[in-house]
Amino acid sequence: MTREAAGPGDNREPPASPSATLPVRGPWHPATQLELLHAAPAFAVIGVGLAFGLVAMRAEPRWDRLALLAGLLICNQYAAGALNDAVDADADAAADRGKPIQRGVISRRAVATAAVVAGVASLGFGLALGPATFVLAVVGLACAWSYDLWLKGTIFSALPFAVAVPVVPLFGYGAAGRFPPVLWWAWPIGALLAVATHLADALPDVERDRATGVRGLATRLGVGRAAAVAAACYAAAVVMALVSGLAAGDRPVVVAGAALATTLGLAALPVGARGPAGRRVAYRLVLAGMAALALGWAGAVRP
Repeated sequence: MTREAAGPGDNREPPASPSATLPVRGPWHPATQLELLHAAPAFAVIGVGLAFGLVAMRAEPRWDRLALLAGLLICNQYAAGALNDAVDADADAAADRGKPIQRGVISRRAVATAAVVAGVASLGFGLALGPATFVLAVVGLACAWSYDLWLKGTIFSALPFAVAVPVVPLFGYGAAGRFPPVLWWAWPIGALLAVATHLADALPDVERDRATGVRGLATRLGVGRAAAVAAACYAAAVVMALVSGLAAGDRPVVVAGAALATTLGLAALPVGARGPAGRRVAYRLVLAGMAALALGWAGAVRP
């Protein structure tokens, strides 16, 4: 953080850190828990997973199984986000990210414990939905925690996302008890979107991550090359979803989803060129584009 030079006799207080300007809330306040959940990406994943579940059960909705699916997705995302904050507490403090642990709102141990409880609960929900969904829940949790514990600061930081994101549609179909062959398209499309969103998420913090020694893929590539790789992966995913959707589904629906995703992706390009704050907005546009593309594809193909 840069400070304005203070001349002799300048009695102005230095700017307050981000953590000092946030309102004080308790450890179990909904706003605190939403921060630990990492609400924006978590809600995108939860929404897409539930949408695929609704499409999979469109002939005969099973609300009890959809509730179990919601529990699985929420607990999985909380386990991922909370453990990430517990592991990164020191780095977050060094970078003054203003997160709940750094602000003293909740202890690191409490966050780590909550993450483990949520992770175990996600496996319980998966088991309740059947053996196949339990295996998927294990894969999803393993991806999340391997990133948090080992891979975040390595060149392989995108790998857990490339494996886990394609699993999200399968959660929905696992809740319905069927896995149609067309879902194979979820793997390449989901993996490309995963790499794009992972890099877009990391781009706002490249400078701070470099300063604190976090050497993930985006940091190693640098802002320009990471943004180029993210854009290329995003564009490839849009093309693949459009081609597969046109071949197998309702054309107007998949075209609408791809068009909205393209619009949001193009809007992210100039916004992302405006420094770290702009890159944070661009990330949310990419997240929204990912959700639009996934929902358009699911609504068109209706596996």
